[in-house]
Amino acid sequence: MHSRRSMIARVSAVVVTSGPLSAAGGAVWPYLILYLHFSRHLSTPLAGTIVATEGIATLAGALVGGILVDRFGARNTAALGTAVEILGYFLVFAARTPPLFFVASLVFGFSNVRYSARNVATSNALPTDLPATKFFSYDFMASNAGFAIGTLSGGLLIDLHRPSTFLDLLVVGMACGALAGAAFLLLPNDRHVSEHPVEPSYREALTDPRLRLFLVFAIFLSFTSYASFDTGIPALIGIALHKSPQVIAIGFVINPILIVVLQRPVYSLVSRMGFRRTLQLTAVVFGIAWLVPLATAYRHTTTFVLIDLAIFAAIFGFGEMCYSPIRTPVLLALAPKRLRGRYFGLSQFSRALANVIGPVTATEAVGHGLAYLWLGGLCAIGSLNASIGNRLGRQMEHQVAPSPDATTSYKDDQITGDGPTAE
Repeated sequence: MHSRRSMIARVSAVVVTSGPLSAAGGAVWPYLILYLHFSRHLSTPLAGTIVATEGIATLAGALVGGILVDRFGARNTAALGTAVEILGYFLVFAARTPPLFFVASLVFGFSNVRYSARNVATSNALPTDLPATKFFSYDFMASNAGFAIGTLSGGLLIDLHRPSTFLDLLVVGMACGALAGAAFLLLPNDRHVSEHPVEPSYREALTDPRLRLFLVFAIFLSFTSYASFDTGIPALIGIALHKSPQVIAIGFVINPILIVVLQRPVYSLVSRMGFRRTLQLTAVVFGIAWLVPLATAYRHTTTFVLIDLAIFAAIFGFGEMCYSPIRTPVLLALAPKRLRGRYFGLSQFSRALANVIGPVTATEAVGHGLAYLWLGGLCAIGSLNASIGNRLGRQMEHQVAPSPDATTSYKDDQITGDGPTAE
């Protein structure tokens, strides 16, 4: 049994190493579509399809990851995913032809099993007096600090006419992945052993109507956030509007800087609002954000595009700050402990599904001159998702006789009264 101080030190090590890993990711992944197009001379739709292939692998990896968490523990699954991520960096580094890039993208996509496993592993390791919402709020802030540094560094260092500048950053990503993997191994492998006569299954998890509604919400939210942001905005700015990576970097860096500065007050706001209103607000904010880039249809000088991108990134970041403290706690509140891996696996699957559709939709739209129709569609989907979030929140508020496991799994916030359950 580990002491409270020891457990805080262990989860803190995960947070600290997440910063460099996020920096490494921020330095390369926003520019991957540009690297494929300009340095490796691939068409925009083909490059977008390669990026989307990662999402296909994540679909399978998410379901496999949920099983691994329940059978072998979240800590071990997170460490395995990080090792696969290092391999993914290496394969992108070595690839020169479209088939090899597809293989690299598939491998890297499977590494995403670490995300849900990481959240389960750290939530299992938290002392009971440390609210999960507070921890994940600070964790998100640290990751974004790293992403800000990485995005700016990548934009300043990458020369699309010299592929070696991108490849060097991939090597840095491998080293940061090794540090993160070592930190995961410090966590206890708290594998839940159930006395239930029936083994956990995805079919059993899907009998929960609240989980099914959450998965629909998660797909739409991912499609209107990261699935479209990571590839769509670089494609719009760098390919359709012919702006340099430096413009993208400066615009993008506004997002994580604001998150670092404002995450704490936004967390306090979320704590007062509760799950239902936060889910609804998050969906609305992500939808509204996509209206801002529409202005580039009328004016696209470098200065105007930079200001427009900074406003977009700021609004987008507010949506991230609203959702980050509750994303994991919502699932912890929904999931019986014996099915926790399955619930998180399905959540990751829903986001991966959006990550398949998002990059393909964005790059096809940009490649065929339909970028502004695509932006309007994202806004409409965000508005629709707000009503789904409201319905999900109401179901969570009015749940009848929640299972003891579900209550236990979210005991941190229930005991302290700190967090969205206080609503």
